[in-house]
Order: sequence, then structure tokens, then C-alpha cells
Amino acid sequence: MGIVTLDSNIPKDHISRFVVDFIEEVYLMLNIKEPKNKKGRDSLPIDSMLKLLVYAKIEHVESAKYIADMARYHEVYRQTIRTLSSKV
Repeated sequence: MGIVTLDSNIPKDHISRFVVDFIEEVYLMLNIKEPKNKKGRDSLPIDSMLKLLVYAKIEHVESAKYIADMARYHEVYRQTIRTLSSKV
């Protein structure tokens, strides 16, 4: 019995993995500059938001409130916005 991680609960061929890989590959080509706003609370990085929105659209989810709830509580949505180098 090993350590169970968020990543290990999602099948290797799940569509969310394709979305993450695709956005990570294409994001650099988009040349998007993240604003350096010092006011207010920190937000998700733009690439994580893009992953979340693309995955939600594939799942036919359009409600911002529902997407926010899923990003907080659902394993696949949480894995979609996480990367190995950052904590969300």
C-alpha cells in the first residue's frame, strides 16, 4: 500500500491530462503577459485558469459558480489546475 496522491486517482488516459499537456505546450506560443497587480488577493495563474476553463467547456460546464466549486472540491478539476512546480 503506497501513498495515494491526487494525480494517482486519475487514469493516465483521462481527457483532463490531455488538456493540461495541450495548454502547457501551447501557452508559451500565446505570449500572454500576466499582470503584476499588488492589490487584493492572489489569483490563479492565467495558464491554470485556461486549463480549468477548457476542461470545463469539454465537460459542458458553463456556470462560473459551478466551475469554482468543482475547482475547490472535485479531484479532476483540482488536478487540472495544479502543476508539479506550484501549489494552488
